[in-house]
Amino acid sequence: MPTPDPFRIPIKMLLNVIDRQEWKVLEALLHPQTEFQVSNFIPFRGRDSVLNYFRNLRSMRKSEHLIEGVAIEGNHGICWGRFTGTKADNSEVSFLFTSVLTFEDKKIRRWREYHCLPKVGA
Repeated sequence: MPTPDPFRIPIKMLLNVIDRQEWKVLEALLHPQTEFQVSNFIPFRGRDSVLNYFRNLRSMRKSEHLIEGVAIEGNHGICWGRFTGTKADNSEVSFLFTSVLTFEDKKIRRWREYHCLPKVGA
């Protein structure tokens, strides 16, 4: 019987706690020196900076990450799927995403998120 992967559950939890805005749970998943970079933003360095982004800077009022797959290799993980959300101005968004993660001390140390936005007329 294969041994369970220690990073599969935190990867799936990560995006769900963001959708539910459970900031204390997010804080527990992040390494103190975590680095987070999302498309079109400069990197956020340190757990407090990442939490500030999600609590105060992120333009989403409501979000849902539908994870289609997860892959793990050593202390690295990746997940991908579709994001749908409602911005603060009530406009709706939907796009494909990929999150690439590196773990250290069983916490998320590096997190890069890529968005594939649809082009009009494409």
